Amino acid sequence: MNPTMKPYPTQPMAPLEPTTAAGGPMVNSNPAMLARDTPESKPLTGPDTSNFDIVKATQYGAVERVKELVEDGYDVREPDNENVTLLHWAAINNRLDLVKYFVAKGAIIDQLGGDLNSTALHWATRQGHLPMVVVLMQYGADPSIRDAEGCSCVHLACQFGHTAIAGYLIARGQDPNIVDGNGMTPLMWSCYKTFAVDPTRLLLTLGASPNLQDSHYKNTALHWASATGNSSAVAALLHANADTYIENARKETPLDIAMARRNGYLVMRFKEQRGEEIPLTKKVPFLQPFRQDKVWRKRVMQASPFIILFVIGLIPDLDISVWVKVVAAFLTYGAIYFCTKLFFDKRYSSILPITVCLATKMYLYMTMFVYLWPTFENIWLRAWFVLSSASMWYYFYKSWKNDAGIIKSSEEDKKRTIIELAESGSLNIERFCTTCLVKRPIRSKHCSYCDRCVAKFDHHCPWVDNCVGAGNHRSFILYLGSLVGALGAWLVAAVFYFQSNCSLNLDENGFWITLGQILSCSPWVVWMTLNDGLYFIWVTTLFVCQTYQVLYLGVTTNERMNIGRYAHLHAKKGQNHPFDRGVIRNTIDFCGCGCFGLCRPTILDWTKQYSMDFNQPESTNFVDSKTRENFQYV
Repeated sequence: MNPTMKPYPTQPMAPLEPTTAAGGPMVNSNPAMLARDTPESKPLTGPDTSNFDIVKATQYGAVERVKELVEDGYDVREPDNENVTLLHWAAINNRLDLVKYFVAKGAIIDQLGGDLNSTALHWATRQGHLPMVVVLMQYGADPSIRDAEGCSCVHLACQFGHTAIAGYLIARGQDPNIVDGNGMTPLMWSCYKTFAVDPTRLLLTLGASPNLQDSHYKNTALHWASATGNSSAVAALLHANADTYIENARKETPLDIAMARRNGYLVMRFKEQRGEEIPLTKKVPFLQPFRQDKVWRKRVMQASPFIILFVIGLIPDLDISVWVKVVAAFLTYGAIYFCTKLFFDKRYSSILPITVCLATKMYLYMTMFVYLWPTFENIWLRAWFVLSSASMWYYFYKSWKNDAGIIKSSEEDKKRTIIELAESGSLNIERFCTTCLVKRPIRSKHCSYCDRCVAKFDHHCPWVDNCVGAGNHRSFILYLGSLVGALGAWLVAAVFYFQSNCSLNLDENGFWITLGQILSCSPWVVWMTLNDGLYFIWVTTLFVCQTYQVLYLGVTTNERMNIGRYAHLHAKKGQNHPFDRGVIRNTIDFCGCGCFGLCRPTILDWTKQYSMDFNQPESTNFVDSKTRENFQYV
């Protein structure tokens, strides 16, 4: 790229700020200044407004003064000396009551004004006033009208990061791929101007194409994100399979732009997405096709734990000299290092835990039936291991494959939800997921790994490759308990094995000689015993923590770790939070145990529980109305 030429402007052409207002402290008409100088939707009560002109009265929300001047004959459609109407001033200052009054008095809803020849809806959108946008559109405002720079309202919403407004406009029928005067789509503006991930994710979910190119520079959204180093937008676009090979008017790909700006992180992400050459493949060219094949890389990552665990235990167990074993160990390490550098990518963090878990279980069972099973004949120990194993596999499968409580919604339902929440004044990011486009039920959370909202979210468990939530939390805890039992039985069986095969005598030989006898007796069994012991310790710890949280505290892991974020958990002194009913009732509710009618568990559909009102037909109301008023979900 020629360094003397600038393929990207300092800033793409954007709408200018609204021009000046008449008189008083409102002389600067910059929306940010207006919002700072005048409290939103609150009329000024201090100064005497009787001498205000109608523009200043509108800006300050002096309703009575405005009505007085209009009744005296002022035409609400008449623009001021800067070609700005009263409707514009009311819209930019979020004066809902005045907008309704002006419309009733004959104001033209889509009247153009200001230097940019824009509508009141443009001004309200730019400032981020969602209630005003809703009111104007209910009165028939057209969001597709372009201002003098060719921007429609959805472009402005994305330029300034007003996610809720962008979602509302698209839900009301605006095309997510609409282009402005420069051929820029809302997604391009979001990637270029907004470094929060919410607008970009929302647009992609609503059908925005990541591979469209603007009419001037021929940039895609990925080009614009790369030009500004917007890593959040790049991650969202790559997740949506944006094309990294598209060239702009200067024959540059997003990777070229990242390299020109020396953004090492984005360069790494683009190369990882492409599976491009690394130094190792330059020396061994025939490996490059395997490196570029994502399916092949995934299979290597899945197979690696099985191979590594086997080789680590096999080398010490071989009947060869110590030096040969050392050489074999170094060669094995080199091969593993080579494979990880060549084939591993960012997916390894989600692939390895579940495959390590399965590989360890497979070798533990193989060791049990080949080595340990013949050495003990205790029928109760065998029954303990078999029953624990059967229960463990059953609940492992349910934890792995069962629906964790995903909040599901159709495309039409998503748009309907956005409209209903916006028009009811409750569309905010705290209660609405901008990725799934659903209203978040109480106790739910969006899982960044699964990219889904999960009801009564506890945590994402990489060892079962699934979230733990309302749909599988009970199965997960039963899986942990069964696994503790199976691991414990395996350890007892290992003790029997060493006693019967290694001729141990701790009293005569001492600790170190006895340890050496154990290590030399069967290195493979020792290796598996170490794995089993480590698993037993951390699984037991996790099982105790999970049981304590659910039965004693009545909270999930997410709520316990983020207690400061949830107002409903901030109980007053001497009171429990709404979900803690005591150990006995917590146990009954969590297990769903009716005990032939002796108990009455509370049954709640957490995928549809949006408030602290638990008075549902299928549930027991366990929080009285006075207590419930003390809590509010945030």
